[in-house]
Amino acid sequence: MTPSGIPLSPRSLRDFVERHGGVTMRGAHGVVRRLVPVSKAGPGDLAPLLSSRYIEQATAAVARGAFLLVDAALENRDDVAALPGWFHPHAAWALAELLDLGDSPADAPILGADCKIGPGVVLLPRVRIGARVTIGAGAIIGEAGFGFAPGPGGAMRAIPHLGGVVIEDDVHIGALCTVSAGTLAPTILRRGAKLDAQVHVGHNCEIGEDTIIAAQSGLAGSVIVGRGVLMGGQVGIADHVSIGDHARIAAKSGVIGDVAAGATVAGYPAVERQRWLRGLAELYKLASGRVSSLPPSSGRLRVPTSSAPPPVMSERAPGSVRPEAVIRRSEPPPAPKGDRR
Repeated sequence: MTPSGIPLSPRSLRDFVERHGGVTMRGAHGVVRRLVPVSKAGPGDLAPLLSSRYIEQATAAVARGAFLLVDAALENRDDVAALPGWFHPHAAWALAELLDLGDSPADAPILGADCKIGPGVVLLPRVRIGARVTIGAGAIIGEAGFGFAPGPGGAMRAIPHLGGVVIEDDVHIGALCTVSAGTLAPTILRRGAKLDAQVHVGHNCEIGEDTIIAAQSGLAGSVIVGRGVLMGGQVGIADHVSIGDHARIAAKSGVIGDVAAGATVAGYPAVERQRWLRGLAELYKLASGRVSSLPPSSGRLRVPTSSAPPPVMSERAPGSVRPEAVIRRSEPPPAPKGDRR
């Protein structure tokens, strides 16, 4: 079973409030022993609720006996009004402060049997690697994720990432890939996943079994990718997006919302592939029609469609050229005459 949660020295919720600010509401009280994501929190666990997308999971966590650290920006929502918890105006900042107190030793990386580790690979603490894993040259596994918390007076601090990385059996990681450590739970690459060169996997991501990700793709934090997904090169995935099993994502797509299982998407923002192709066809039609209807005053270079010579001036205006001085391109220049002397 994949480990989750950061152990803390047992302390009452009231002690945290006195030290780090905020208020407890709706009868929240008890002893906290771990920091755990809302999806897995149970009795004695403190789980952060920083986004409205996790309210349903937070409600279930409270039913299991967990405590909540709630961002005060959510307290006026009807679906949060009944939740007991520790409400804080800078909840992410408070979480980072608690993580500084976390009991998560920097254990050396663990490698399974028959792994192939290329030159220049960096394996950070709290990295656990299964059997028959290949990691290409220059890859970095387990570095802290890109996470910062705003605090009082506009201050900003880094959020510790103590969850580490779990790489299951038969995973391939190409050269120069980066896999960031999770915050409260590990970033996970499931059995048989394949990453091409220069792929970035952000903190708290989970890559499903037998998923294939082509070169230069990047996944922001907390992306969940199902099993058997095919992802083309240079794909970008926004944070907290879920990709269903066996989905297909075309190269250079920008995915900013969830993708259903079995769907094929393309474009930016990524939509169903046939819809994207039809949209491109319509754009090309509009562009072609606009170019053909541009007026002469548009400044575009106009190429003459007739080879007729320019008209010869019939009258001499001041400063004009004599008609006989106009040489037509269609006529060869006159042959030189002989000496008249």
